[in-house]
Amino acid sequence: MNKNDLLDSIVATFSLINRADAFQSLQQKLKGENILLAHLCETGGKSTPGALAEFLDVTAARVTAIIHALEHKDLVERLSNGADKRKVIVQITDKGKTVVEGIKTEALHHSEMLMEKIGESDTHEFLRIMNKIIEIEKGGGEKAKKTLPGPGKKR
Repeated sequence: MNKNDLLDSIVATFSLINRADAFQSLQQKLKGENILLAHLCETGGKSTPGALAEFLDVTAARVTAIIHALEHKDLVERLSNGADKRKVIVQITDKGKTVVEGIKTEALHHSEMLMEKIGESDTHEFLRIMNKIIEIEKGGGEKAKKTLPGPGKKR
């Protein structure tokens, strides 16, 4: 296979992955409102709108819209920030934590199905390559976290 054919294969493969039902379902669950909820869970349950906008790499207006939508669903609440009543803290609710647990369970289920089909060795190789791609996309900076334990280790 020549270089151009190889490059075409890479583009076609990423396109197929992007269109795969399992990946689309998981992708939808891992962005926007859901990723904000997961981030709140991972960072102690509270954050400022500015920090959330920075984490999501979106505008303040966009994060405000996301917070409003989540608040409407009773998944987060806005609290006054102590002495300065103009500042707001966003806090995840118990209902929001339940949603995050459901998303994690579904993501784990998809990952386990994939690993069963391709095997543990190929799963490690897939993650090695994907982490390398992520590292390259980040400009060679901070190494991407491993999402599965190494060979022989339990979850």
